[in-house]
Amino acid sequence: MPSSDSLAGFGTEADATGLAGLAGARVLILGTGREGVAAADAILSAGTAASVVAADDKDGASAIAWREKYGPGIDVLIAPRPEDLVGRVDVVVKSPGISPGHPLVSVLTAVGLRITSGTDLWMAANFATTTGITGSKGKSTTASLIHHLTNALGGRSVLGGNIGVPLLALGPAPRTVVELSSYQCQSLTISPDVAVLTSLFAEHLDWHGSEENYYADKLNLIGHSPRRVILNAEDADLLAAVTRLHPDVEFESVGADHRWGVREHDGSDWIMRGDEPIMPRERLRLLGRHNALNACLALAAVEAAGIEVDATAAASALEQFLPLEHRLEPIADPSGLTFVNDSLSTSPFATIEALKAFASPDVTLIVGGQDRGVDYTPLADFLAGHPVSAVVGLPPSGPRILATMDGLDLHRELADDMLDAVTRARALTPAAGTVLLSPGAPSYGIYRDFADRADDFRRVIAATIPPDLPDEKSTS
Repeated sequence: MPSSDSLAGFGTEADATGLAGLAGARVLILGTGREGVAAADAILSAGTAASVVAADDKDGASAIAWREKYGPGIDVLIAPRPEDLVGRVDVVVKSPGISPGHPLVSVLTAVGLRITSGTDLWMAANFATTTGITGSKGKSTTASLIHHLTNALGGRSVLGGNIGVPLLALGPAPRTVVELSSYQCQSLTISPDVAVLTSLFAEHLDWHGSEENYYADKLNLIGHSPRRVILNAEDADLLAAVTRLHPDVEFESVGADHRWGVREHDGSDWIMRGDEPIMPRERLRLLGRHNALNACLALAAVEAAGIEVDATAAASALEQFLPLEHRLEPIADPSGLTFVNDSLSTSPFATIEALKAFASPDVTLIVGGQDRGVDYTPLADFLAGHPVSAVVGLPPSGPRILATMDGLDLHRELADDMLDAVTRARALTPAAGTVLLSPGAPSYGIYRDFADRADDFRRVIAATIPPDLPDEKSTS
């Protein structure tokens, strides 16, 4: 095992925190999913002469697939005891979904082992050409916008991270646009060249341990000397947390009162660069003012990466950008109602942002899912000032969510399942109104994931088309 002196450089130099820093080490890859596979492939192809073993909590599908791929070359340990690994490994490469509070991680951290991640290993070699994006809401759309605008305005970029391909599996590019979750930000020891912060509200507290830990882990993205930081200055909580946790970090503010922002021009909201109008918000296919602000963040990030932003070309590129799946994704229906799939909404704050996208009160909200004990009072408070036609609750958290709205003059109904919820919503929603699936809760326990929940939503929309209407299913 390397001496403490030989390990002291880890986390202080880019070459030490990267794959080169694993030379000759005994590496434990914790997690056998796609992030673990990407780490194993990268370590093997880097020629570091590291010895590698993997571990997982259960002998499930990913562990079985691991054995099929690597055979005896990289063994898989199932639920190993932490004490059995002390003295046998030097470095742990942890998959993002595994909490720092995991018993194995806690013990190995306590004995002084280096705990790193594929994200940090990759960032060490690529930070100088990387734009990293995080936020409690809007990070996927903003990352996709930056990637789209970069390529449309004469640059070349690839997109990866939390939104798709694991970073260690990405190919080279002049600029890499990376969406990062709080799990991925937590492990960073070096920041990307350009860092973008979209929003901040408490999430995943079971993983992070507390609201303050979540904020600290999320904002660790900017904790290691990024060249440029761009943030949504209209989010007061984000602004306050950045100022409190990173008082020495300089940042570019984006918002109505700043150079890039959404402001009134010629009687309507426009995306503006100073006094220069770029495009009217209504021409953006993304619903909601918050998405126009995400576009402003993206434009500022593209500029920060050194790409000239021509107003005409930028407007054309923004008009061509389509909503991402499961994020305020409209689904047309022959009844005249518009169904909107926002299945990725897993917190009450995300549901609030979704509701802000609709000027008309003719909205039926479908809300509910896995019950994590989250406080839904903020959603009830928002609905008190922004009424909708009806709220339909999905199990198992639906009854508790609706109970927070007891004092409101608001029609509420509980549904047995998605079919029942959509059937009720069709009856409750005014003609030409909107049915919004923005659950404000995870899908686990009923669905495989948010995409499976969205598939069920689409299926029951088609199954409940009134019989006197043509069966015309299309997604706009």
